Amino acid sequence: MTKFFKKREAAYFTVEASLILPITMILTIMMIFLAFYSYDRCILEHSAYEAALRGTASHIRTAEEAGEQARIAAGRLVDGKLVAIRDFSYDIAVSANRVTVAYHCVVNMPFATWLGEYALGTDMTLDISQSALRHRPARTIRECRVFNQYRTDKTEDAFLSTF
Repeated sequence: MTKFFKKREAAYFTVEASLILPITMILTIMMIFLAFYSYDRCILEHSAYEAALRGTASHIRTAEEAGEQARIAAGRLVDGKLVAIRDFSYDIAVSANRVTVAYHCVVNMPFATWLGEYALGTDMTLDISQSALRHRPARTIRECRVFNQYRTDKTEDAFLSTF
């Protein structure tokens, strides 16, 4: 009688393992690729902002120079760092006051088409855009002086009002 129960318990373990193992493997793979997605998104956001900042340096005089510096930085900053991205491209927009860097790409995730069938509205594209103000030393110094004067006046008024 005890041999019968031992065989029956072993069969339960085999059936449970055959059901749980594929689910566990799929969830593990999805978590790994979610980590790759998060890593790539962080790299793209940081690189977009840093490339925009490189286009705003004080030695750059024209919008063409700012765009060229941002374009060089946008390509170099992500080169060889992205893991789960395909169809990668970027755009640079330069105005009189601002440099904007935008990255466009598609996340290369397994089971994405299968997931899209069941989760409607699943979009596997990333559009990341960051911008920075163009640096003008004379304007910045004037703004700092005005701010410091304003701050000094307000703190003196606040100090005198306590007495």
